[in-house]
Amino acid sequence: MIQPKKLQVFVSSTFTDMREERQAAVEAILTAGHIPAGMELFAAGDQSQLEVIRGWIDDSDVFLLLLGGRYGSTDPATAKSYIQLEYEYALQRGKPHFAVVIDQNYLDEKVKVHGRAVIETTHARELETFRTVVTAKVVRFWTSPQDIKLAILEKLPQLARRDDIEGWVRASSAVDIAPLASEVARLSAENAALRDQLAQSADPQRFNGLAFNELYDLLAQSPVPDGLTKHMTQLQQITKVFGDQKPGLVHLLWYLSSTIVQNIGVPSESLPGTRKLEEFGLIYRPNVEWGDQYYELSPIGKQFLLRLRRERNVAAAENFRLDKS
Repeated sequence: MIQPKKLQVFVSSTFTDMREERQAAVEAILTAGHIPAGMELFAAGDQSQLEVIRGWIDDSDVFLLLLGGRYGSTDPATAKSYIQLEYEYALQRGKPHFAVVIDQNYLDEKVKVHGRAVIETTHARELETFRTVVTAKVVRFWTSPQDIKLAILEKLPQLARRDDIEGWVRASSAVDIAPLASEVARLSAENAALRDQLAQSADPQRFNGLAFNELYDLLAQSPVPDGLTKHMTQLQQITKVFGDQKPGLVHLLWYLSSTIVQNIGVPSESLPGTRKLEEFGLIYRPNVEWGDQYYELSPIGKQFLLRLRRERNVAAAENFRLDKS
């Protein structure tokens, strides 16, 4: 069952000309059941405040830009406005984001009502450049605070359904770890039984028709595919422990196994090479709650790893864990 989660939404905009619009955004975020966040006031040129704002963005799940007719205060070090710096930082950090931009015709009407205080007179060129960058992506245009509310109420439910956005979950709604602990205990008992079975077996053990050394050599000689650059240091260390020359699929299997055995599972598309290990019958995608999106060790894979631990004395390699950053 998918647990309900609340998203923390950082709201970025100029301040004095956007009070009503910010209030509309906050109301919409709360109505949708999520958490608004943002720095309402900060001193221009205060680098420590800029770091605080970045911290808020880091801690938030979603970045929302409300772009009106003002460019806002600028940072002396970069000559960029703080809303542009916030937007660029959110993109740099890979934050899910969306923008709601004022319609140009509505801005003209707003000037008639509120005067020139709602339009940029000092950094008009910089604002136009920034607006062009923002609107190069898919955005929503607003002609009233109500449009902002509608855009937020449409977008946030879509973001809340994304599995890659953690959000906040009530402690009372958190996953009960008792079944997980029971499953870990079951797997530990199963592993112990398999070890006993291996120790007592007098017949040569086969893995999908292959002897242990045959399968090991086949996996060791199958190079790891491209796309594993950030994991290569760990793979090379495991290779060294095994006494091999270069990383192969057998080392990738060991690298993945600690995460799988802990009942965490490995996303089927998270690392290149998982499909090949599946073809060897060492991992599989069970028909459970996770569907076919996660791999687990097959019975053959478990027996192979137990035999590998005994034959190669690679207990030291158990310290390696899958890097999920």
